[in-house]
Amino acid sequence: MNRIELNGWNVNINFSASHLLPRHEKCGRIHGHNYAIHAKIAGEERDEGVIFDFLPLKKELRKIAEEMDHRILLAENMEGLSVKKGEIRVEYDDKRYLFPKVDTKMLPIGKLTAEQLAGYVLSVVLERVDFPDNIQWVEIGVDESRGQGAWVRREL
Repeated sequence: MNRIELNGWNVNINFSASHLLPRHEKCGRIHGHNYAIHAKIAGEERDEGVIFDFLPLKKELRKIAEEMDHRILLAENMEGLSVKKGEIRVEYDDKRYLFPKVDTKMLPIGKLTAEQLAGYVLSVVLERVDFPDNIQWVEIGVDESRGQGAWVRREL
């Protein structure tokens, strides 16, 4: 079995976004990160001598990054979240946030952590990219800054 890797910092698969984690001591305040998305794919070489063509994967990862770039990322199941008439409100404790819906990206996750963000990106990649039978697993990493991130793997 062989492996190929994409480093999001080096191949320009990155984005900037803001988020918050309600009730977290430090991350409960709205703040932002410069994120990078990485990928690792393992499998057997095909007849042409490659495991998988980088291009379709890079295209989809860049598309995912663009969908989140310069947005406020919110988890759909986030505590205190409500959506009304094009506005998104987040209320908990003594905090009240009101965001225009066009400036946000709602993600189908419970909390906006690097771990859950990596899981989200992996699920989108698996929906959008047609991996051939020779691929054994796909792993996605999301860094919140250089050297600090989370990885999620799915066996195929």
